[in-house]
Amino acid sequence: MMIASTHLLADAAPGISEHDEHQNSIEEVIVSASPLDKTHSDNTRPAAIMSGDQLRQAAAATLGETLKGQLGVASASFGPGVGTPVIRGQQGNRIKVMQDNLDTLDAANASSDHANAVEALLAERIEVLRGPQTLRYGSGAIGGVINVIDNRIPSKVPDEINGSIETRYNSVNEESATVLRLEGGSGNLAWHLDGLYRNSDDVEIPGYADIHGDEHPEDTTNGFIENSDSESKSYTAGLSWVGDDDSFFGFSVSRLENEYGIPAGAHAHEEEEEHHDEDEDEHHDEDEDEHGHEDEDEHGHEEEAAVRIDMEQTRYDIKGQFMEPITGIEKMTLRLGYVDYQHKELEGAEVGTVFDSEAFEGRIEMVHNRWMDGKARGAFGLQFLDKDFQAVGAEAFIPGSNTENVGVFLIEEWDFDSWLLEAGARLEHTEIDAQGHSTVDFNTHSLSLAAQYRFSDQQQLNLVLSRAQRAPSVEELFSDGVHVATQSYELGNANLDEETSHNIELGYKYHVPMGGDYIELDVGVFYNDIRDFIYRDNTGDIREEQPLFVYRQQGAEFTGIEAALTLPVYRNDGHSWDVQFFADSVRAELDSGEDVPRITPRRIGMQIDYHGSIASNPFDAELRYTHVAEQDRPGRNEEATDSYKRLDAKLNYRIESGNGEWTVFVRGDNLLDEEIRNASSFLREIAPEPGRGVTVGARYSF
Repeated sequence: MMIASTHLLADAAPGISEHDEHQNSIEEVIVSASPLDKTHSDNTRPAAIMSGDQLRQAAAATLGETLKGQLGVASASFGPGVGTPVIRGQQGNRIKVMQDNLDTLDAANASSDHANAVEALLAERIEVLRGPQTLRYGSGAIGGVINVIDNRIPSKVPDEINGSIETRYNSVNEESATVLRLEGGSGNLAWHLDGLYRNSDDVEIPGYADIHGDEHPEDTTNGFIENSDSESKSYTAGLSWVGDDDSFFGFSVSRLENEYGIPAGAHAHEEEEEHHDEDEDEHHDEDEDEHGHEDEDEHGHEEEAAVRIDMEQTRYDIKGQFMEPITGIEKMTLRLGYVDYQHKELEGAEVGTVFDSEAFEGRIEMVHNRWMDGKARGAFGLQFLDKDFQAVGAEAFIPGSNTENVGVFLIEEWDFDSWLLEAGARLEHTEIDAQGHSTVDFNTHSLSLAAQYRFSDQQQLNLVLSRAQRAPSVEELFSDGVHVATQSYELGNANLDEETSHNIELGYKYHVPMGGDYIELDVGVFYNDIRDFIYRDNTGDIREEQPLFVYRQQGAEFTGIEAALTLPVYRNDGHSWDVQFFADSVRAELDSGEDVPRITPRRIGMQIDYHGSIASNPFDAELRYTHVAEQDRPGRNEEATDSYKRLDAKLNYRIESGNGEWTVFVRGDNLLDEEIRNASSFLREIAPEPGRGVTVGARYSF
């Protein structure tokens, strides 16, 4: 069940920059998140892959911001510092974000203000997938998997030292970033080093931060979002032993530090409204302009100090691949990861709440030998997780807990010429021991069936059926208290049951030969019936002076369509022009008839691409126009959002230099300077998306 983005798949091959090579490389794209080393063409719903120049130009400060231009994918932003991925309306605990096939093991799913502990600028490729292959990753993948590949544990020894250095600047928030990557090796040893530093100022916007700012301009900012700056740094070292038969074993150590502000209105808006009249009476003799600005600053920063998140994580990874370790096994893969994670919610100079998490995850999987005369193959494995979580502070709203999870899975595939069949199954046990509560446990099982019928090499029909279950998380079960960063009172429900999702998807792909290239059409429709759907409901009530959000459960239906049509317009002497038309839409409704909150509205647009030969015309360019409809069904007590038009552009210029290559790039975002209220954002009322911005940068690869 994959995103139908032809352009995304076409740019998937790493290291391919020439357009004439690019079409021939499609069959070579291997989906790393598949244990069967499947190419995108033999997937029942091929994986969406970003890599190479496409990924490097799209890479942003958050994972959601990086991926939001892809069909079916949006970003659940919480100010510029946070942007978690949304896939077909699913987010949070239903989306598994992985770092090289292992969970990031951060706290991003615990709350909407927590960022993913992964850097897109350091990634070599990013994969987005669903279907039978996701079962190997557990119930957290009920909505999809995002796999960030960074090669921090090398699987091959390079012939010579290679790497890249890049620097970039973004005008919309004065963001500057520097990225360094080096890889090398000798004999059977390979090593990897990378590092990143990025800082930014408050983000600029075309108007008031508050959606009703023209009614109360003294309570908001105009032209920028206060307290939206950030600073992050990351560095990694990896070493591996590589055998002569594609076997390898290695480890890596990485460190990530990320500090970012929560937009000022998110923490002060409610209090400012409550005390506005009182402040006016107290200071009525002061100059009106001074009251509107200086006193607001005093009130906002002294009485209600700005909230910031100070996150740090140290991660240790082990990865191994062993070819034919025992009779009947073609390949065995081992993955182990340990993460020591902490973030502090700062209220001015004071530490409000400290979130600590120590997690260990492992997975062993084996690909068995082919059978049925080579027509059948498959993989099976074991996955386990042990996670200790603690929130400390006067306003800690989640109890300390230990979560243990064990799962076994099986994936099988049968290839019968015109038919490709896949099946997957997973059994999983989850046990949560939370302080002050009785231990709860859940037994979940998931099944998936998929079929692809090949009318010809150019025409395919795909059908996917799945049933998946997800155990509720600690915060959904046991939250109870004020969460300062989100300015809400969050209340869990200890009686929550497992979610059960029944999904069906039908996809059609048609490639029409045209002058050595293809007219490509991808269309997919899906229906997802989720029983006992868990969601965070804005009740409209107030508890301890904060809006009350309660975790509730009822059935929900998600329906949608995604389509992309790519036309090769012109090919001649190293020049190639393509145009793509795309659209996606998702509708989500609860059994009560109310709308599921924060669903991405309908999107439709077109994109023009130009690729030149580095020998004669070393330019690549892209112009993308997107119309996003209004979201007039935002969910109970949620703010509706207006429609908007978005124009983005990218330009690359490549220069060969000795044994390396320079790439100079320019990217323009929101060139129409539209006021964009993101329907998937928790802060759309007080923190719109960035205004017009231009990113310029240079990269040297060798």
